[in-house]
Formats: sequence, structure tokens, C-alpha cells
Amino acid sequence: MKRDTKIVAATLVAISGAILSASLACTAAVAGGASMKWRILFRLFCHGIPERCLYIWGVPMPICARCTAIYAGLILSFAAFLILPRMKESIARMVLYAALVPMAIDGFTQLAGLRLSTNPLRMETGLLAGVAFGVWALSTIENHEIVTIP
Repeated sequence: MKRDTKIVAATLVAISGAILSASLACTAAVAGGASMKWRILFRLFCHGIPERCLYIWGVPMPICARCTAIYAGLILSFAAFLILPRMKESIARMVLYAALVPMAIDGFTQLAGLRLSTNPLRMETGLLAGVAFGVWALSTIENHEIVTIP
């Protein structure tokens, strides 16, 4: 694996892990008596609508189920990248597009008022999209030719 791919993988895992860890810490703090207003810090990352969030310790996480799964998927994408055979960037991009379709259908049908989505479905579509995005990003970096200027 190329050095740049390792850097991107470490960055994806570190940022996603930090967001998930901070979200869990905020949830634990609120469950322990802290103000629900602490959840507002996470609005940079997610809408955080309580009905669409996972409940831990009887408290909604500050990021929704889909975003939680996307961040978890980004972490898992590194393992998937190591296990899967190397893909060309164009193949990885097509896999990403295909993985985004279920999430788009779920989101748009709910937005249009055709149905209500569920947290398990949000998590499934988010996890799929997160893994696919991470594998695409890592495949793109791994397959990129380094150009040096003489």
C-alpha cells in the first residue's frame, strides 16, 4: 500500500473515530445530567433530529443513525480495502454510485412524505455508503500515478 493511501486511511479513521467518540461522550454526559444543549455542537456534522437518532442510556445521540453508520462505515472501509482485491478507480466509483442509490431512495421517499424511514434502514444505507466511499477514496489514492516535475 502506498504511503499516501496510508495517510488518507489514517485520516478517514481518525476523523470518523473522533466524531463517533465525541458523540458517545456527549451522549454519556447528557445521560449523566448535562444539558441537552451540548448536542448543538454536532450540528456541524448532522441535523441530529432526536427521532432519527439512536438512543443510548435513554438519551438520543447528537448525530442521527445514518450519520453514525456512515462514520462507522468509513472506519470499516479501511478493513474492506485491505480485504478486497484492488479495484480500478472507475470500478470503485461505480460501486460508490450503486451504494448511494439505496440511501438516496430512502432519503427522498421520506422527504417526499411517501413513507417514514426507520433507524435500522438508515443504518444499513449509511453503513453501505460509508464503506463504499472509503473504498473509493482509498482506491483512487492507491491507483493515482505520482507526477513529478523535473
